Amino acid sequence: MSGPLERTGPSVAGDVFDQSGQSVPRERRQQLGSQIVFALNALVRNARSYGEDNAVFTPVIENLLQSIFSLLETDGIFELEIIDETFYLNRQALRFDAVTLSLVNHIRTELRGRGIHGLKALVMPPRTDLKLLTRIFAAQGRSQVGPRGNPGKPFTALTFKVLGGTGETDPHADRSARLVTAYAHAVCFVDHTIQQLRVAGELIPLWAASRVVQDLVDLQREMPRRFLQLARTKVEAEEYWGFHAANVAVLAISFGARLDLPKRRRHDLGMAALFHDVGMAAIPAAVLERKGELDARSQNAVKASPLFAARAILRDREVHPAALERALAAYECHLELVPKDGENLPEIGLGGRILSICESYDALTTSRPFRPARTHQEALRVMTTEEVFRYDPELIDLLPKVVEPLL
Repeated sequence: MSGPLERTGPSVAGDVFDQSGQSVPRERRQQLGSQIVFALNALVRNARSYGEDNAVFTPVIENLLQSIFSLLETDGIFELEIIDETFYLNRQALRFDAVTLSLVNHIRTELRGRGIHGLKALVMPPRTDLKLLTRIFAAQGRSQVGPRGNPGKPFTALTFKVLGGTGETDPHADRSARLVTAYAHAVCFVDHTIQQLRVAGELIPLWAASRVVQDLVDLQREMPRRFLQLARTKVEAEEYWGFHAANVAVLAISFGARLDLPKRRRHDLGMAALFHDVGMAAIPAAVLERKGELDARSQNAVKASPLFAARAILRDREVHPAALERALAAYECHLELVPKDGENLPEIGLGGRILSICESYDALTTSRPFRPARTHQEALRVMTTEEVFRYDPELIDLLPKVVEPLL
């Protein structure tokens, strides 16, 4: 069987998703800066009275994440600095009127009291970073912090500009942080995409996903064993889909490297992996969490979800070969390599066959509402014996070698 990822030839100029954002207008940056400063003030005030998991922080954290995302989307960086008595956002001085000046002075005093002179992120921080920020400002929090917050529980993507330091890290000495940051960004991208698809909201641009996947591909080449071990991260319930997609991307990129696929093909695998289950946004949460068997209507909704995933990749874009390859892989990984009565064997491309194996492996090793997780050894045994007919025979034989670091 030949598949879309096996095609050769020159790539589309600029690649379909590799684009740069335009700078934020000054007025918009001022608006976002005000939202961030006021949200930080609310976070700090509430941290004195409530634990980090209290629902009072939910709207504050969502506000911060949305504002930071808008800046990363267009400026490519989020950097809030305190210089003298002024807040600067991405080097633009922020203005505040007399009514809000007391709030601004309060958060400035709180930050400086802990030696913090700024916050920075180059990729979308996960919600856990904002919860850690809440913990720092709790009554029992540390009076002084380092560039990555509390050294005992460091940030994933955020960094502080602290007294006596810049908040920067040596990329060669902090490779583990780069791994975690790229992985967390992938999880955040998928979670945000599913949430926004459910409410017909604004989606993260696809070029942002492309950057995340490119980071994953590069990190796999630098440290393949540690990279694959990211797939040990498991969560349940509502957060499952983001972590599952990130794990499938890690496994698929590693599988592609084992097959010695070109870098661009591994990038295509990672992109398709991130999108392969976003079609679940069209399925009610009650159906996804149901422990018993699904009725006919629910089964039809689940079967239709791969089409929504493919549409998400192709949304608002002229159709290019690269986009079609990724959309096909995201759709075909849900097809069975078993012909129905009277039908021919389905023609599934290489990308879909790789993702099918990676998707099943991660799903089997994660607890779900309808069954407990299997160990990595048990999942491998099931896939290579009991369910071996579901997968490409040549590829399934490579699975034990690909996932060896997880065993």
